[in-house]
Amino acid sequence: MIEALTLFAILGIFAGLVAGMFGVGGGIITVPFFVAIFIQFGFEEEIIIHMAVGTSLGCIVFTGISSAYAHSKKNAISYNFLKPLASGIVIGAFLGALFAVQLNGNLLKTIIGIFALLIAIQMSVSKDIKLKPRNQTNKEPYFVGSGIGFFSSILGIGGGIFSVPYLKASGLPMTSSVGTSAACGIPIAVFGALGYLISGVDNILLPPFALGYIYLPAVIGISLTSILAAKYGANIAHHVSEKILKRMMACMMFLISIYMVFS
Repeated sequence: MIEALTLFAILGIFAGLVAGMFGVGGGIITVPFFVAIFIQFGFEEEIIIHMAVGTSLGCIVFTGISSAYAHSKKNAISYNFLKPLASGIVIGAFLGALFAVQLNGNLLKTIIGIFALLIAIQMSVSKDIKLKPRNQTNKEPYFVGSGIGFFSSILGIGGGIFSVPYLKASGLPMTSSVGTSAACGIPIAVFGALGYLISGVDNILLPPFALGYIYLPAVIGISLTSILAAKYGANIAHHVSEKILKRMMACMMFLISIYMVFS
């Protein structure tokens, strides 16, 4: 148990640094590492990918609260947007988790790998995801939130890659878009993790210290270190050119995609 906590604490430092440097949630980084570590731990193959995603969301609960609090102190969260989005996210994230656990593990792993490849391509061509500005309908944020929560829960991420472009297109400045997106990551993580917990709670293949498809030593170890490390990662980012950061991110996502698709 102590050895596992130490290993995940070290992973948390790396995930936090990467998250801070590249401005992404830790999920896209931690999921493939969880897969590799759980294989080495000898976990049953049928549950490895579901545990990796569920555990990732469990970690994001704590890192998301820390990030949202930091943005809240800077008044960078638009609660007019957050409330309806979060209402949809709650339903979408929970249903996404219930849907994901029905998928074959290899299929889910491939989906995550393809998603990482798309990020790599986006970073390589230096194009941000953009939506055309438009007038917002009263019901739209609820449906958009459901979609963001659903797909983020399947991928084990905080949803920023979906929510930031939407919020920018809805008229929010970049700082408020990022801050509101960070706050949206909390209900994604909480209700996504809850879905993975409930879905796996009676699975006889679960290893010790697992709560459903959430591996508690990983959540504890990573949460202890990633929050602090993310601050240092952000400081590093200010001393490296944006062009170099994007190239580093693209290379990392490309390697992750290869591992997830072909491992």
